[in-house]
Amino acid sequence: MPQRHRGSATSRSVWGGSLSFTSCTRCKRLIPLGTGTRCPGCKPKRVHTLSASRRGYTSEYRRNRAVVLADAPACTLCRRRPATTADHIVPLSKGGTNQLSNLRPACGPCNYGRGNRGYHR
Repeated sequence: MPQRHRGSATSRSVWGGSLSFTSCTRCKRLIPLGTGTRCPGCKPKRVHTLSASRRGYTSEYRRNRAVVLADAPACTLCRRRPATTADHIVPLSKGGTNQLSNLRPACGPCNYGRGNRGYHR
C-alpha cells in the first residue's frame, strides 16, 4: 500500500466504481472526499440557536446601537480598539433592556468575551 501523507487522498475501487478517500484530521480514519475534514464521530455537534429577534434584539436595539456607535467611536471596556458592537450593561437574559441607558460601545473581542456577565463596579 502506498504511503499516505496527512490529508492526502487515496482511491479505492468499490463495486466496479472508484471512490476517493482522505483521512480524518482528528482520528485518521478514512472518510470519503467531499464530506469535510472530519469523520462523523469527530465532527462537533451542531448547536441550534434562536434568531436575533427571538433573543431580544429588536428594531429598538438596532436603532439605539447606531446611536451609541455614532456617539462614541472607541471601546469603553479596553479603550484601545474601535467600537463595532453595542454592549448591554445588564444582559438581556438578566433583565436588561435595549434602551440607550443600558447600551455602551464595545469592540467585538471585549463584548463577546464578556458573554452573559453583568456590569460590576
